[in-house]
Amino acid sequence: MRSLRSEGYDVYNIDLASEDPLERIDIRDLNKLSHKFEEIKPDVVIHLAAVASIPICEEDPSTCFDTNVKGTFNVAYLASKYDAKIIFASSSAVYGKPKVLPTPVSHPYFPVNVYGLTKALGEQIIMYYSKSYVIFRIFNVYGPECNRSYVIPDIIRKILWGENPVRLLGTGEEARDFIYITDVIEAFKIAIRQDTVGIFNLGSGKTYKIKDTANMIKNIMGKNVDIVFEGKPRPRDLSINWADISDAIPGWKPHVDLMEGLKETIAWYLGN
Repeated sequence: MRSLRSEGYDVYNIDLASEDPLERIDIRDLNKLSHKFEEIKPDVVIHLAAVASIPICEEDPSTCFDTNVKGTFNVAYLASKYDAKIIFASSSAVYGKPKVLPTPVSHPYFPVNVYGLTKALGEQIIMYYSKSYVIFRIFNVYGPECNRSYVIPDIIRKILWGENPVRLLGTGEEARDFIYITDVIEAFKIAIRQDTVGIFNLGSGKTYKIKDTANMIKNIMGKNVDIVFEGKPRPRDLSINWADISDAIPGWKPHVDLMEGLKETIAWYLGN
């Protein structure tokens, strides 16, 4: 949002977590959402809202479906009403356990968790209602301010809190395609500027084992801590994801490698 405003865009925010009560609208509430769309009359809608936690979606699938499917219907329906382009944050979770690595966008849907299923349904809703859309299947985003309970911030926080050993779920052999936040933002900006329509992977095109990523983090932080894996993966989690970005949105490629991105992320945590 800050990045778009700095480039002169008029940006309106709808977010349940907003401190501004005028922005605090639930996308599941079609009536309130309709009033906001009528007020704004948007040219472009960037749809990021979701229950984005695999464990939470498994524990509470009803809320997950209400937000990720019904909420996406509301957003897509209203975007089409105002002829607004819609840019949708989907997920690599739609692929499930991929049969092809790196995984192209032509890979069929095969979600293995509720979150991935709702994102696959969300994509279909977007394509049904919109003639002008970009769907990004985003892999593992990290960077400053990306401080949800994802593996990179989890490791950094545990080291900063003085935990030793640092205990993590899984075996450490699980692998992820980590994409830095500024590369993600740049892809969204390109989608706003272009008339391109389609589905695109949004990843780095590389994959790293969690154990190797954890060692990189502790070495950057200069902490001689032990990393211990519990051997129990999160329910319905994946062993690997890895984006084929050969057909990325035109004009885009990732610029920040994992080592550089981890240094920037750790610096942000140390300052905050």
